[in-house]
Amino acid sequence: MKFYIQRCVIPKPILMRINLTCLLLLISLLQVSASGFAQKISLSKKSISLQHFFKEIKAQSGYDFLYEPQDLKNIRPIDVNLSGIDIKEALNRTFSSLPLTFSIDQNTIVIRKKEVLLFGPVRSFLNLVNIRGRVLDEKGSPLPGATIKLKNGTKTVITNAQGEFQMNNIEENALLQVSFLGYKMKELKADPSGDMTIRLEVNPAELEVVTVVSTGYQNLPKERATGAFNVISKEQLDKPSTNIAQRLIGTTAGMQATMDEDGNPRFEIRGQTSLNIRDNQGKLTQNAYPLVVVDGFAIQGDFSTINPNDIESITILKDAAAASIWGARSANGVIVIVTKKGKKGIPLRINFSAFTRVASKLDLDYVNPLASSSKTVDYEVKAFGNWSSVTNPGSLNNYDVTWSPVGTALNEHLLGFISTAEKDALLDKYRNLSNKKQIADELLSNPFTQQYNLNLSGASEKMSNSLSLLYEKSKTNFKGTDNSKYMFNYRANADVFKWLEFSFSGMVNYNKANRNGIRLADIQEISPYEMLKNEDGSLNNISQYYTPVLQRFVPTNLFPYSDWSYNPIQEISNRKFSNEQLNTRLQAGLKFKIIKGLSVDTKIQYELSNTTVKEFSNEKTFKVRDSVNRAATWDQATNKITLNLPKGGMFNQRRLKTETYNFRNQLNYDRRFGEKHELNIVGGSEINSIVTQSFGNPTTYGFNDQTLSVGTFPNGPGGTTFPIKDWLGTNQIFNYTNSYGHVTERYFSLFGNAAYTYDNKYTLSGSIRTDASNLITDDPSYRYAPFWSVGLGWQLNKENFIKDLSWVNRLNLRATYGYNGNVDRSTSFRPLINMAAIPNPYTGNPTATISSFGNPSLRWEKTGTWNLGIDYSLFQGHLYGKVDVYNKSGKDLIASISIPAVNGTTTQKLNNAEIYNRGIEIELGSMQKIYGDAVVWRGNLNFSYNKNKITRLFVANYAASTLVSGGSAAYVAEQDANSLWRFQYAGIENKQPMVYGLNGAKYDFGAFTPGDGRGYLLNMGTSVAPYTFGFVNSFQVYDFNLSFIITGKFGHKFQRMGFNYPDTRYDRVLPNNKIDEVQNGDPMKIVPLPLNQIEPRYYFWDRFHQSLSYLIEDASHLRMQEVNLSYNFPAAVLSKFKMSRLQVFAQGNDLFTLVANNAGEDPEYPMGTLKPQPRVSLGLKCEF
Repeated sequence: MKFYIQRCVIPKPILMRINLTCLLLLISLLQVSASGFAQKISLSKKSISLQHFFKEIKAQSGYDFLYEPQDLKNIRPIDVNLSGIDIKEALNRTFSSLPLTFSIDQNTIVIRKKEVLLFGPVRSFLNLVNIRGRVLDEKGSPLPGATIKLKNGTKTVITNAQGEFQMNNIEENALLQVSFLGYKMKELKADPSGDMTIRLEVNPAELEVVTVVSTGYQNLPKERATGAFNVISKEQLDKPSTNIAQRLIGTTAGMQATMDEDGNPRFEIRGQTSLNIRDNQGKLTQNAYPLVVVDGFAIQGDFSTINPNDIESITILKDAAAASIWGARSANGVIVIVTKKGKKGIPLRINFSAFTRVASKLDLDYVNPLASSSKTVDYEVKAFGNWSSVTNPGSLNNYDVTWSPVGTALNEHLLGFISTAEKDALLDKYRNLSNKKQIADELLSNPFTQQYNLNLSGASEKMSNSLSLLYEKSKTNFKGTDNSKYMFNYRANADVFKWLEFSFSGMVNYNKANRNGIRLADIQEISPYEMLKNEDGSLNNISQYYTPVLQRFVPTNLFPYSDWSYNPIQEISNRKFSNEQLNTRLQAGLKFKIIKGLSVDTKIQYELSNTTVKEFSNEKTFKVRDSVNRAATWDQATNKITLNLPKGGMFNQRRLKTETYNFRNQLNYDRRFGEKHELNIVGGSEINSIVTQSFGNPTTYGFNDQTLSVGTFPNGPGGTTFPIKDWLGTNQIFNYTNSYGHVTERYFSLFGNAAYTYDNKYTLSGSIRTDASNLITDDPSYRYAPFWSVGLGWQLNKENFIKDLSWVNRLNLRATYGYNGNVDRSTSFRPLINMAAIPNPYTGNPTATISSFGNPSLRWEKTGTWNLGIDYSLFQGHLYGKVDVYNKSGKDLIASISIPAVNGTTTQKLNNAEIYNRGIEIELGSMQKIYGDAVVWRGNLNFSYNKNKITRLFVANYAASTLVSGGSAAYVAEQDANSLWRFQYAGIENKQPMVYGLNGAKYDFGAFTPGDGRGYLLNMGTSVAPYTFGFVNSFQVYDFNLSFIITGKFGHKFQRMGFNYPDTRYDRVLPNNKIDEVQNGDPMKIVPLPLNQIEPRYYFWDRFHQSLSYLIEDASHLRMQEVNLSYNFPAAVLSKFKMSRLQVFAQGNDLFTLVANNAGEDPEYPMGTLKPQPRVSLGLKCEF
């Protein structure tokens, strides 16, 4: 294996900005204010209740009151007469005659009953004392809600938001018992001499048991869940990220991530379950993604619409028992997200976080791997006129061939317009030029992200609230391209009555992306010696024409725009391209508590997504000048120019609007009968509607972005009645109509889920759901066909024959079987046509094409899954994990099937394919105390294997070009769905490169290769890794924490970059850095360059160049996904500033990759493509 490190270079000015930002934030956050005590209270009321009194005080001071309702039961109404006094004096006067006492904790007033002593002197005799202190976890963070109880008494207190407590009138040597869920109980003596600091240790065995999994419809203790679930750790959810999906990479066995160049991942859970999930480039489409559920409802938006700092928990549902309750949209798995809400009993909490992330600029040698300028010039000289005829005799018809400066010089010399000396001087000049620095300085930028997040949460006795605000600003790899994001989230829960709960949440997300920068493809079209700027700083013309033809034949100064030049720097500064997206999600619900254990939920969710794409180019851009000039009519005899497009800017606009409605009624029953029987039932109905509308405006010409004025076609849009000629005499038609699209999806669902547990050991579960939709046939036997699952769970550790094994803390067996479904929107049960945007310009009649002949029996794709699993926790939680074995069998899959031509087509999409995924998932976790609580190591290793195979698919014949291109048309029965098919190179014969065909026969590149491609192409393996693993480590050293994530993928293949052989059209020749490999390689092993003569059938060669087996390499690799170093300020420091948490951190992502291929390429981002750059983040988190 080869090892290479992607260096992360942070420019010094940016690093200084980061340090200054963090310093200022830290200083500002360490300031505190005590102005609340200066509030003046005035109140005069007779015979009011204490609750009314509290309400009045809160209205004047803003303080919340926390109390136990039973403490106020026997308190009679009081008279109050307060005038202009501070709040503490007001409370002292009011409570002086009441059996109550109070304490003020920041903005919360805690009310308690007074301790009543029968005899005052007894207190002195018994030496009663008051104590106070803080309860912290192993890292020094406070534990709000921890319980402090007298061991031999009933007195109990609860810690506040800062983990603080106070207990009065207890014996000096009393024993205290301190406990918190998931932590070991601690017993110690009361110490009245000063503030007590109590640290609790994590109890991993207990944490494993109390983990709750959420299906989106219900929450279940993990020990009662029979399905295959994964719950993401809170430590991982706390990592800094711009997208919550980034925190899931490497954490879950069987969930494979593929990432874009910005590091945003897409997931595939337990392999491919459908045959219509990839486009022609092999990239995943929407059909492949898991369903994303937020707070109980599936959402239409992706992870980018979710504030990554608002996440309370994430549960991954992988098998049928876990996910089948989601029916027709669950075959790809389900990711259930629960957002944060205020916790009852916890007063106002303020959380703030900020980070700055910077990355190095693109490595041009990797993303644009061209040969050097010198080698490029030599190659162009060799190529000119040899591998194809000279295609530019200097005539006007060849003006638009984009020739390089070297090609232009060679051609002009051939035509006799420049001398040999002039040509050679130009070639020598170009050999010594390199534009890399100018491209890096003028077109590229350091990706840069700043994120700020503020969260306020709190609760009274009956209502909890959570509010969050996020702002994020980022720049991408290219200058002129940046993003701004604003997010607002609010969530409230209220106990309206004892029998009624109300919930509400709202999300607004606004994102604007400016896309003025150029693309990587634009850079890849520039020769390495073409400078962006001249020596005097002026912009150089990167010509898009054969310039000498324009100079000799075209009166360019007479055209609407005399400037025919192009330069990417000029394009960036003269266009305004933007994408604006506004997402809104509103959710409300009522929960009616009927009797003990029985409740009814009514919930509704509304989503609105508006996307607007605007593209404005002013008349300084090449796009405008070129469009207007070439659309003009040129009378070559008189040199008269007739304008057919108005001068001015060009404006394009597209809009996409999606509205989603969900309405659900759900019955919940959860009861325990006696000591051995527990029953949980969920059932209900749901209605879902998704309406998508698209709008496209035609190009607006002559647009002025300041006055908003527009131009008109001077001579009409063209057509039969008023034909318009362009500058070379070709008829042209201008689009003048709007485009409109409307798609409606409707679902009606009935669902149910039940689980019965006996003796806390044995669990039997089952679920059923039916989804009716307008997407499938109206045949009731298909439309209402149910999805279902059954599951069994057995907690062996509670059996008598294992209970005595003290080293076994948990041992749970699971077995499930059931069916999930998948939605395919690519076809219809009725024939579909696509209407042309404008009528036929020559007949005036509307036109349409058939896009689908229809599938009358169109039904849901189904995936049946059985799963066997075991969960374990051993040695007091020091070793824990799970093992799952599964088999997923998909049937009724939609695929393109061969049918008789008598039907009007030879292929049609039908529910006629089958596929399976079989595999194993292993997770192993450990927690070891190396040096008491001060030094602790936690690690989790997950490993998975998945075997994919198409078991049924009928396609009569495969062309070789179809198989090597990949995509949905290249699926083959009895093969992996992601197979890579390639030609086998057979060396050189008679000076011609050869490939093997049927029965081992050899064919040269210029000959036709007959027969079904399956007979002679090589199946090089799968492009999707069958083996994956993730390794998550965390080292706690006192108040420091170092963690890292390593991910790995093995057993698959990828195609490395090969040499870009010349094609038959000379124009701009840009050889890549594999030129030495071709020129110096063994021609029997690698295709050499053509001979120095014109090959008569050379135009056939390019179908083989990039489709040869020797370009396939091992894609196995290891990736340092993340390294995080954080420091938590100790409690002693925090208490001085009334803070409960202050953490500073540094994090690196995608720092380096270890690869197994000989080419040294990243298999997920081959050479010549964009890939995530190493990124470093610095930031802080604090809580008040």
